[in-house]
Amino acid sequence: MTRIDRVLKRLSDLYEFNRKIKAYQLKKKERANKSLKPTSNPRRLQES
Repeated sequence: MTRIDRVLKRLSDLYEFNRKIKAYQLKKKERANKSLKPTSNPRRLQES
């Protein structure tokens, strides 16, 4: 394997790793947003 091949392989690995981290962070953020959304409680609507 030549030096340029090793460099390209490393860059490819880093790109994949970075992509996985971003996907994980996005999923984590979406889960946090879902837990913060108020649920529609039918009892609360009837009391008003």
